[in-house]
Amino acid sequence: MVHRPPSRVHGGAEALIPEEPDWRALPDRVFSPGFLALRGRIFDWIEDYYDRDHLTRAGDWMLVLAPDAPEHLVIAALLHDMERSVPGGPVLDMATVRWDDPVYNDAHTGRSAVIVPEWLAGQGASRELAAAVARPIREHEFGGSPEGDLMQAADSISYLESNAELTASWAIRGMCSIEKAREKLRWMGERVRHPLGRSIAEAYLGRSMREFELLVEQRSEGDGGR
Repeated sequence: MVHRPPSRVHGGAEALIPEEPDWRALPDRVFSPGFLALRGRIFDWIEDYYDRDHLTRAGDWMLVLAPDAPEHLVIAALLHDMERSVPGGPVLDMATVRWDDPVYNDAHTGRSAVIVPEWLAGQGASRELAAAVARPIREHEFGGSPEGDLMQAADSISYLESNAELTASWAIRGMCSIEKAREKLRWMGERVRHPLGRSIAEAYLGRSMREFELLVEQRSEGDGGR
């Protein structure tokens, strides 16, 4: 995937959105040398992942929502979906299964909460860090704790910023209906529990939905309305 630099959002209700963070920017605070070294290896690991931009921006948005977020929470945001890079994981039938299906989402978050700590251990991370990363990853779909709610918010905002095109492609390729794909965007925008995160996600939902509709319309026109 080729990274598209984030566009700035201004005007209307979207004026309430904080300035979008720069790509892989860090706030002006002290980070440990171990975190900085590990962060570089994380970027190497996710480089070939199909949704690299989404994971990167989840880490970026985490530091907007919580500039003082502990290092393990930033790592969790950057890696929360990486079980999907390892064959053999759960598969969601996009055409028929609800996006908030607890069986699929429990399997997805649970598997990531195992695979990511195992990878971290292989990078020399401490047992304490691996365990701390696992907890918010486990909660990134539904929230439930202060860190879990931050994870869910960063996940949703990043998804809506990065993945209107991906979501539209599911409908265009016939993997689900257009309305089912729209439901994905709505769910990502409306599920957020964190107060600031919810307001940002709601604004991004509007932008993402407009991009989605344009892409679907362009494809329909290209097919001659078939």
